[in-house]
Amino acid sequence: MLLEVEDLHASYGAVRAVQGVSLALSPGEAVSIVGANGAGKSTTLKCISGLLRPESGRIRFEGQELNGRAPYRIAALGIAHVPEGRRVFPELTVRENLNLGGYLPRAKRERPATMERVLELFPILRERTGQQAGTLSGGEQQMLAIGRGLMLLPKLLILDEPSLGLAPIMVEATYKGIAEIHRTGVTILLVEQNLHLALEFADRGYVLESGRVVLEGPAADLLEDPRVKASYLGM
Repeated sequence: MLLEVEDLHASYGAVRAVQGVSLALSPGEAVSIVGANGAGKSTTLKCISGLLRPESGRIRFEGQELNGRAPYRIAALGIAHVPEGRRVFPELTVRENLNLGGYLPRAKRERPATMERVLELFPILRERTGQQAGTLSGGEQQMLAIGRGLMLLPKLLILDEPSLGLAPIMVEATYKGIAEIHRTGVTILLVEQNLHLALEFADRGYVLESGRVVLEGPAADLLEDPRVKASYLGM
């Protein structure tokens, strides 16, 4: 397995956000985590990338323990986390934002070639390379955030709500790019509020409810499972 999460528990103060989540990804897979707001999806991602320290449980990447590692050390192992809300540097240009993603030694050596791949993947960014990121549309900023993650040359790309707040045409363009990234062999862990979008894209899926995994399996099967709708809508 590339990534293994076992019995993960995490809280924000007195609020229990994740309660015993376990999941796994094999190299080259695309896996989606779905669930209603507050189900613990983003919290799970933050624990994997080191942005939140779990209370208990184990997280392993290529057999190495991630628990207690700083986020930059986790990134150095090959995990790129594209957070909800994009978090681009608004006063820096598109090119400067992308260059910041390739800061590790191996990624820095490959910067020109990786930059070209990103601009081929999201052609609109090529037209905007000298433009300040804060002046881009929401969809363009999302593409920039994903491109910045790719500049790390990740083995695992974690995407948190990539369609959030985007117009339908930009959602389509963004997911077209994500699908192409997956075809190149990058393993993808995706959190997405849009149930159909997430499961149509993925190989497998996990359904979270109140911080727990309530269903898992092939994405196509989950998409047809009436229990998914019941869990997702809290019915």
